[in-house]
Amino acid sequence: MSDFEITVTEMPATKLPEYITALDKATRDWTDRAARGECPWVCADCCYTFNEGMPDQCCHGLQACTDIIKRDKLRAMREGNEPS
Repeated sequence: MSDFEITVTEMPATKLPEYITALDKATRDWTDRAARGECPWVCADCCYTFNEGMPDQCCHGLQACTDIIKRDKLRAMREGNEPS
């Protein structure tokens, strides 16, 4: 049995863009926190969990993952987005 609970709800189609925008923002905020080492991070490709936050490079040696990690870390450290 899973510890996760899934809830399915209906919404008008006109609300979907607003909902997706909110999900995008939440995902970017979480990625930024993980890139700064403020929370755990899960690799979308290998599903490996890094409890200390986003690593500096792919632990499996995949250059595409390392490129994404570098991009996300750079975005997270831009002026005004540093850890408090």
